[in-house]
Amino acid sequence: MNNKMTVVSERIYNQAISGTLTVSGAVDFLEKEAKMRTLREKLEKFSHGQELRTTLVQGLMRDHPDRSKDAVERRVRGWLNNPDNQTLRKKDAIELCFILGLSVEEADAFVALISEEGLHWRNPDEIVYLFALKQGMDYTEANRLNEEMAEVLSRVTESGTLSEDSFTPIIRSEVAALGTREELVDYLTGAVSRLGRYHNNAYKLFMEMMDALENPLPDEGEESAGLFKKEELTIRDILREYLYEKNVLYAKGRVQAGKKNRALSGEEKLVFTVIQEEVSKSWPDETTISKMKSRKTDVTRKVLILLFLATGEESPYDEENDIDFVLSKEEFFEQLYQGLNDMLLQAGFMPLDPRSPFDWLILYCICAEDMFDINVRMRTIFREMFGERPAEETKED
Repeated sequence: MNNKMTVVSERIYNQAISGTLTVSGAVDFLEKEAKMRTLREKLEKFSHGQELRTTLVQGLMRDHPDRSKDAVERRVRGWLNNPDNQTLRKKDAIELCFILGLSVEEADAFVALISEEGLHWRNPDEIVYLFALKQGMDYTEANRLNEEMAEVLSRVTESGTLSEDSFTPIIRSEVAALGTREELVDYLTGAVSRLGRYHNNAYKLFMEMMDALENPLPDEGEESAGLFKKEELTIRDILREYLYEKNVLYAKGRVQAGKKNRALSGEEKLVFTVIQEEVSKSWPDETTISKMKSRKTDVTRKVLILLFLATGEESPYDEENDIDFVLSKEEFFEQLYQGLNDMLLQAGFMPLDPRSPFDWLILYCICAEDMFDINVRMRTIFREMFGERPAEETKED
C-alpha cells in the first residue's frame, strides 16, 4: 500500500481490496458511500492557506480582463461548490498553477491530480509554461511568451525523425537548465525534431500491447507441439473482448439517444449517475484506437490501464526448472498493483488513485487470484454498472 495516502484515501483503498464486497456491493459502495475527491479538495491541497474563492476570482479577472466579474464568480462557484466536479481541462489547470503561485514541482503534481497527466516536458507549449513558472512570470506574460515561441517555431522545419534521446527524462533535465529567453529560443529551435505534443513512452507501450493482442503468439507448449499461433484480433475484437465496448459504449449510446429524443421508445428515459459519467468519460471506440495507432491523437491513461490488464501474464515462470511460481493472492495483487503504477508513471500519467471512480474499480478488480479472475471481474462489474447489450444486438451485421 502507498503510505502517502490520506486517512480517507486509505479507507477507500482498503475497502476496494478487502475481498468482502460482491460485485453489486462494490458498485453500490462506489455510488453511495465512497468519498471521491472533489475539485475543491484538489485545489485546497495546493492553496498554501490562501482563501481560494478570492484568490481564484482575482487571478482569473487579472488573466481575462474582458470577462465580467459575475461570470468569473459563477465559474469559481462551480469549481468550489459542486461536489460532482472533479476535474478540469489541462489548459485551465496550467493557468491555476500561476494563480496559486506554484513551483515547477508543485505544478507538475497539481496538473497530474487535476487532469490525470503531469506536465509534458516534450510539448513545446508546456515547455514555455514550465520556463515561465520557473522565472516567476504571471499567466499573461506566459501566454505572451508562448505566442512568441509559437511564431518562432512556425519558421522552423521539423525533420520528422525522433532521435534516441527524445524521451522525457533527458529533455526534462535540459529544459530545467534553461535560464534566459535567448536560451529558450535556441533550445526550442534546435530541439524541434525531438519535441512533440504526444507522449512517446505512452505510445511505445500502447503499440507493444496492441501488437501482443493483434498478433498473439502460441504458448511455448503449443508452439513445440506444432500448433499454429492464436487467431489474430482486429481493433473491433479488442474493443469487444478487452475494452468492454458492449457494456460501456452501448450504455453511453443509449443515454445519448435518450437525451436527443427526450425518451426512448417504450422505455423509461435513461440517465447516467455521476459515477457512471466519470467511469465512462473518454471511453475509447474503434475510431479513437485507430487514431492512437496512427498518432493522430494521444494515447490516454484509461486505454493504457485496460490494455495492461488485457496483456498481463498469469504468473512468473522459471524456464530453467520448468515451473511456475505460485503467488499468494496478496503477492499477486502487490505485483500487479506495482506494475500498473510503474507503467503509468513511465507513460507520464498519475498512479492509481483510490478516490477516482475508474481507478477504484480497477483496484477492486485486480484484487484477485489470477488474470483470468480479473477478466471475469471486469466483465461482471461493467455489466452490473452499465447493463449488458442484448444478445440479438451483438450479432454481426
